[in-house]
Amino acid sequence: MWNIVLVWAGWTGMSGIAWLLHDLWYTNIVCVDGFQSELTDKLVKKGLKVIIGHEQYIPKIDDTIVYSEAVIDSFEVKKAREIAHEAKKTTLIMNYFQFLGEISKYFITVGFAWTNGKSSTTAMAITTAKELNPENTNAELGIGILGALVPQLDNQSHYLNPNHKDEIKSIFDFIFTGKFANREPLTATLIKKFYFFVEACEYKRHFLNLDLDYTIITSLELDHTDYYKDMDDYLDAFQSLIAKTKQKVFMPDNLEFQSPLGRIPESFRENLELIVRVPVQKINFKHIRWPHNDSNWSLVLALINECTKFSWPATRSSKLLEEFKGLWRRMELLWKNKNGAKIYTDYGHMASSIAWGYEALKQKYPDYKLCVIFQPHQINRILLGRNDFIKAIRPYDKVIIYDIYAARENVTELIKKFQSTHAWFKETINLQELWTIFAQECWWKYVKNREDVKKEIELTDSKTIIVVFSAGDIDYHLRSLDFIV
Repeated sequence: MWNIVLVWAGWTGMSGIAWLLHDLWYTNIVCVDGFQSELTDKLVKKGLKVIIGHEQYIPKIDDTIVYSEAVIDSFEVKKAREIAHEAKKTTLIMNYFQFLGEISKYFITVGFAWTNGKSSTTAMAITTAKELNPENTNAELGIGILGALVPQLDNQSHYLNPNHKDEIKSIFDFIFTGKFANREPLTATLIKKFYFFVEACEYKRHFLNLDLDYTIITSLELDHTDYYKDMDDYLDAFQSLIAKTKQKVFMPDNLEFQSPLGRIPESFRENLELIVRVPVQKINFKHIRWPHNDSNWSLVLALINECTKFSWPATRSSKLLEEFKGLWRRMELLWKNKNGAKIYTDYGHMASSIAWGYEALKQKYPDYKLCVIFQPHQINRILLGRNDFIKAIRPYDKVIIYDIYAARENVTELIKKFQSTHAWFKETINLQELWTIFAQECWWKYVKNREDVKKEIELTDSKTIIVVFSAGDIDYHLRSLDFIV
């Protein structure tokens, strides 16, 4: 029997695919990851086959392989390509975003793409649209996929319309096999019948794999500097995204384009007929507020109005949006330590996220001290944005810089690069010295061991709020601390 092999299944996007396929009655799913995590634990509880550690599953010629770019050189991906080459047979081997691109061909696809807030706004849109009355909509929401767990979606990272599983299953059967199970060949009535809301990541221009009918862009800030050369290169990617969008692109009317000229790039002007500048409205958001909540909320409301052709009362849509309960690892309250200190965890790894976090928490807890524990994500991102990070971190009352999560990086080559371009970068520097210097510039200290972080959290008093910013692994370990209540 052929299997659907998901490599790096412990990543939120890929785990969402695993859950979605499981809910579509696929029983031949194999989830592979190098490490155990909260998400691999959840997959096991869901009843899926999970393999921790590479080189334990040997792909077969008929398998479908879907992998994350982070593990493109893994044993499973390499072996699948090798088998296909030797057999001189085409095998279905796709990265995560190519797979999303295949799905998007059969749905009215809405991509949520920008630097900050993709997951939150995708979740806002999904949790609102799934409540719409089918009789009053132009089309129903069929599926949604994003990169975070959503409390209002049973703490999963996907949505599947329970009323149309048979029809949606037939689409996936065709993607995997080129055939349809239990139905006639695909008809025009099924193609683009349902909406697909999807978080669209700009890394390596992956969002260009999507067949987009609508796009939402709420902020543009240079990121993924291990791939993008500069802001012009970054904006070029978004321009390509806009150009391939078929219907409309929604942007807030206060969006500032961070181009070198300080204005809308000429390339964006070429497609101004597609762009809808949405007025930003203030909302009574019940979840902890961030400065960009108003923009995200306004964009989702504009999208819902477009999807329903205004047949759904705007007051009802607004009410649903206001009830949004937030996301896993997006200013999520883990609860308290034994002293009563509240502990928040957040996936933010940009300087702006850390700065916004300070504003949001200070607004909610004006009389409390704020402690930030920051696990940097990628050396390159920190070094290039060093001054922005220092500025964002310094307002906190207490700062702990935890060990780097150096994803996708060749550390030795990166150190050589910065030795030749940065005068402050010592020739003899190692990573520990580097993060010690960075922590000192933030006026605080560098901590390498999880036990030291645990001790800091355990001793924090009840008049201090702790927020952990990490796109790395420390979040998983914090959730298992025995003194959190």
